[in-house]
Amino acid sequence: MMITTSMLYAAGLKHGVNPHLVVGLAWHESGWQPSVVSSASAVGIMQVMPSTAAADGPALLNRDVNLYDPGDNIDMGTAILKNNLNRYNNDLAKALTAYYAGGAAVTDWGNLRADCRRYVWAVYNAAMMFKDGKGPV
Repeated sequence: MMITTSMLYAAGLKHGVNPHLVVGLAWHESGWQPSVVSSASAVGIMQVMPSTAAADGPALLNRDVNLYDPGDNIDMGTAILKNNLNRYNNDLAKALTAYYAGGAAVTDWGNLRADCRRYVWAVYNAAMMFKDGKGPV
């Protein structure tokens, strides 16, 4: 697990995203398991959709990515998160909602779907847990 957390932390620094947020997002998405594939076909540690990687990999990373490679998966997921933060003026709730449910689900907090609110809080809480040194190592 230490390799994964250091890779997540490094990706946060590389992309200018709070590393604790990256670590917490990955923990919530996959428990840091690189081989996880969701019922929706999201892949790996950061649970990136293959169609998103195919479209956004070249645009955000200037290269194609292999979502089954943990380094590529972490790099892609963190780049998507950074792109969302930029798009939504660093509004964490909107950026995380877009990561979880796509841009069409993004709205003001008061109008946000209940599942999106739960997701945002879960990722935020995981990030704070890691920031405080209380998460798994």
